[in-house]
Amino acid sequence: MATILDYLDWRGDLRFAADPFNEVDSYLFSQLSYPDLSGIVPEDAESVPIGEAIRAYFSRPGQDGNYFGAISSPELGPTLQKLPGYPRYHELRLAGFRQRLDEGKTEQFSAVSILLPEGGVYLSFRGTDDTIHGWKENFLLVISDVIPAQQDALDYLHWAAEAFPGPLILGGHSKGGNLAVYAAAMAEEALQERITAVYNFDGPGFMGDFFEREGYRRIRPKLRTILPQHSTVGVLLPREKEVCIVDSQKSGPMAHNGFQWRVMGPHFLRCEDFSRGTHAFEDAMHKVLQDMDRDTRAAFIDEFFDTLSSTGAKTLTDITRLQLQELLTLDRSIYHKPEVNHFVKSLLEQMLREYAEELEQRARKSGEST
Repeated sequence: MATILDYLDWRGDLRFAADPFNEVDSYLFSQLSYPDLSGIVPEDAESVPIGEAIRAYFSRPGQDGNYFGAISSPELGPTLQKLPGYPRYHELRLAGFRQRLDEGKTEQFSAVSILLPEGGVYLSFRGTDDTIHGWKENFLLVISDVIPAQQDALDYLHWAAEAFPGPLILGGHSKGGNLAVYAAAMAEEALQERITAVYNFDGPGFMGDFFEREGYRRIRPKLRTILPQHSTVGVLLPREKEVCIVDSQKSGPMAHNGFQWRVMGPHFLRCEDFSRGTHAFEDAMHKVLQDMDRDTRAAFIDEFFDTLSSTGAKTLTDITRLQLQELLTLDRSIYHKPEVNHFVKSLLEQMLREYAEELEQRARKSGEST
């Protein structure tokens, strides 16, 4: 069954004038905010051709440009390198690259503006990077009305609206999808009218009364929330009711990788429902959150990430498989409540499985290239 890589071979020669922008293009655009384009793409509205930016990124000395973190998609680097070579994407230009990394504030944010050849701009918000504090910011969604990256996303939308005339499309994968939805929902009504679509690819949901807010209700018809049938990230928090469920070649945590979602024509292949595992995971997550007050959640988050940081690691890549296995035995160092202890152990086990699968994939690819 076809995936995004097949889509590029099939439709890469069709310019947007002949074949309109679609959700598969949007997923590809959501990935353009993952590489660190600092010093390559200006922070202001001055733009550079996509081919020039990608070549500069991958030619940086001493950098493994294909590696974007311990749980990144192995297809991302090679795809980015090939993208400018397709006529469909050759005329794209990049501008406004912004990056904010602040461990003290638990802040991780990146975004880039993609200028479309037919007019309009796509604002791509990056998902979580490889840093431990970046992942901690994700978890703060369960105790904070606004996390730093969400405010960054709204500020970025306001900047882009002033910098670029015409229609705006917002999109992101993982936490980037959450940021795109938040920024669009919190924008004033006049700005929302310029937004033509908001794409959320397997991003976590929202706590509190977010879905009851007037801004969210106004932007809701323009939202496109796309989750794999084996989703875990996209069902971590209360989510939108109306979502598109798509078929994935992978199950478990690896289903988060959109390069493994099946494609049919200009769309991802739809499924009728989530897998039983996803339903069970979503139910368990909601039960855990309901049983924990805000102070308990805050304590859990601090304990969990203090445990990860106790290894001396700054990023998930720094954490070895052996260290994860050792952490699983530290029951008392994580949290004293049995239900929270069980939940944290489940998260560590999930990280360990994901780590092992990532290493296996890289070893397989390395063997194929030799």
